[in-house]
Amino acid sequence: MSQSSIDYGQRIPNNVNLAEDRVLQRALERWQPNFLNWWREMGPEGSLPHNVYLRTAISVETSGWAHCDYIKMPDYRWGIFMRPA
Repeated sequence: MSQSSIDYGQRIPNNVNLAEDRVLQRALERWQPNFLNWWREMGPEGSLPHNVYLRTAISVETSGWAHCDYIKMPDYRWGIFMRPA
């Protein structure tokens, strides 16, 4: 996969060939549900069904590196993107 190609079907969308580093990929895939568990335990009480305003990386282009929108925290996905060389 080239650096500019992003596979959004992956559990952690990326353009850094994450699948080639299985140790890092597994570590990040374990971190993701742990973060959501932390949010359930420590986040604002009753907040899971409510939309929260988050900034999410959607591309590595200057105009698209981040997208701000409302989403429920359990549906939040994050990715790892590097700017193309």
